[in-house]
Parts: sequence; structure tokens; C-alpha cells
Amino acid sequence: MQNIETTSDKYTILLVSEPSMTITALISCLEKEIKSAVSLVEKQEISEKLSTSSGLVLIDLSAFEGDTVSFVKQSLAPFSEQHVFALFNAHDLSAKELASWPFIKGVFKKEDDLEHLCHGIEKMLSGEYWLPRQKLAELIHYYQQNNNSAIDYSEICLTNREQQILRKLVTGASNSEIADSLFVSEHTVKSHLYNIFKKINVKNRVQAVFWAKNNLSVIGLDYQG
Repeated sequence: MQNIETTSDKYTILLVSEPSMTITALISCLEKEIKSAVSLVEKQEISEKLSTSSGLVLIDLSAFEGDTVSFVKQSLAPFSEQHVFALFNAHDLSAKELASWPFIKGVFKKEDDLEHLCHGIEKMLSGEYWLPRQKLAELIHYYQQNNNSAIDYSEICLTNREQQILRKLVTGASNSEIADSLFVSEHTVKSHLYNIFKKINVKNRVQAVFWAKNNLSVIGLDYQG
């Protein structure tokens, strides 16, 4: 398999799991393909190792179960703005299970091969999400069924550029596609998305799409979806 060129040299790649021969072999293969160091993080080391850098964190769901999963989730949550997170070795998660990880930006199944994993890592490090469209649809439906929060629309003031980006987001466009269509840099798009998420009080891209589809018309804007 041809080595994949990524921007991962700017990041730390962390794999939250338990030591094993399989994990050691995976780390070796990943390092070869993405040309970047990959570090194993055991559950008791999460706070220590994630606080010292920024990067992409793969969470090996096959290594944890029951209360341990809850412990890992709670330990990772404080670093949601510092790192990019993805679930690894995941089963077919329900929308409710995915929603319980609001800071997750990607999901890799047990059956995904190394090439698929590396390509997903590349996209996530470029600011994109790595979730099947069906899972995105299920998440949006889940949020629709469980959205009971009151919104003070008078406090929401989106700039023209933020409105444009939010409309593009609803169409499923990636950060790079939004940047190209609006003739701005991906960094600018990311900055606008951060401000949008803060203004409309959402934690991720999926929640922002749900919010836009349900609320843009309420505050006098057409989401054009």
C-alpha cells in the first residue's frame, strides 16, 4: 500500500487502549503509513499524556467495557477542545451511543482496513468528520427527538459569513469545500465554525446541522436545505 501523505507531522497521534501484541503491531503499521509517531495511552495515563500536547486521539472501544468505558469517556471530555477524537474498533453504534460521545469526530469499525484508517486520519487532521452519512442522519434524527432546550433567539446574532458557512454545512460540505466555494482559507472556515458553535451552543458539526435545519428560519434566515 502506498504511503499516505498527511499533515500528521504537526500532531501527536495517541491510541487509548491496553498493551497487546496486536496493538503494538498496529502502532508500527500506522507509523509507517502516516509517517508520524503513534503513542499508546493506557486509561490511567489519559490526563497526563493528553495535557501535554494537541493531536488526534483514537479510542479503542474493544479494549474497554462497562464502567471502564464511562471512566475513559469522563477522562477524555476535558480535552475536547485540545484534541481531535475518533472511536476505533467500534461495533455498529446506535445514535444514542454516538451522542454520548459529543466530542467524537470520527468512527472506525472493527472491520476497517489500514488504508481506510489512514485515509480517515488524514481527513480528520484536515478538519473534516469521518462518519458514514447514514450515521449522520441517525444522529440528526436522535437530536430532533431529544431536543428539549429552550432557545433565546434574540441573543443569536450570526454574521453574513457565518450564515453562509452554516448553510454550506447543512449541505454536507467539508471544510475544504466550504473554503473553496467562499474563496477563503480552511483556517478561516475553522475559526468561523468555532464562533458559530459557541453562538448557537452546540458541541459538534452534527448538532450544528440539526440546529440550522430547525432554527435558521425561526431567526429570519433560510437555510436553503
